[in-house]
Amino acid sequence: MRAINLEELRSIQLDLLQKTAEFCNKNGLRFFLCGGTLIGAIRHKGYIPWDDDIDIAMPRPDYDRFAKIFNRPENYYQVVNLETNPDYAYAFAKVYDNRTELKELHYNGIPFGVYIDIFPADGVKDATQIRKIMLLHKILNAKKANYSRRKLIKKIINTLAKLILLPFSAQQIARWMDSEARKYAFGSVPCAGLIANPLGVGEKVEKSVFESDIYKEFEGRKYPVPIGYDTWLRSIYGDYMQLPPEEHRVSHHTFDAWWKDE
Repeated sequence: MRAINLEELRSIQLDLLQKTAEFCNKNGLRFFLCGGTLIGAIRHKGYIPWDDDIDIAMPRPDYDRFAKIFNRPENYYQVVNLETNPDYAYAFAKVYDNRTELKELHYNGIPFGVYIDIFPADGVKDATQIRKIMLLHKILNAKKANYSRRKLIKKIINTLAKLILLPFSAQQIARWMDSEARKYAFGSVPCAGLIANPLGVGEKVEKSVFESDIYKEFEGRKYPVPIGYDTWLRSIYGDYMQLPPEEHRVSHHTFDAWWKDE
């Protein structure tokens, strides 16, 4: 197998984004850029220079329908989530290229290919709901951690955590996160956010932030972003237009990726 370099990685991700966008447009499904991808679109009109992933979101009803109808046996782009694979252990979905293989270095889990992340947008009742999911997320990370690659103190902590968590599978914990996120339908309460895998209590914003979309450029193409993107991003990141210090301009993702047939 041949290793995939950063240029190829981004090219595959952009293909995944475009194919997903075309499918959503054809089937009347709503999606929008989120996370670092949204910051990249606003601040750089493309990837954040040191970033190496793509994040999009869908209102929960669109997310569920997308997962049900996207996969076709003849396609090499596939979606995986809690419903499509019983061994999957995230509370959000990934669309991946099955001609590739990707291994996350610090976490154990099922193998899949180079991917983009798809997060469901749900109704949010209060910050307590988000904090509960954030705690479950920390527990899930401890359960999946590959401590053989960590420093000694982290190995000890992760080993103890794994012993405590032995009665629970990673899939169970991810399903608890999913169930908690689904409690309030998108648009049914005053606030909303991507709380299936929250970046903090700032995910709770007025639902008007998501009431419609505008288009912003990302790597030469235009994609939808929420009308209230500035409010949303500032709630999570603060002054997101300010570049971080140079020492923080690094990728937070650690993985290896290969072409299967090479």
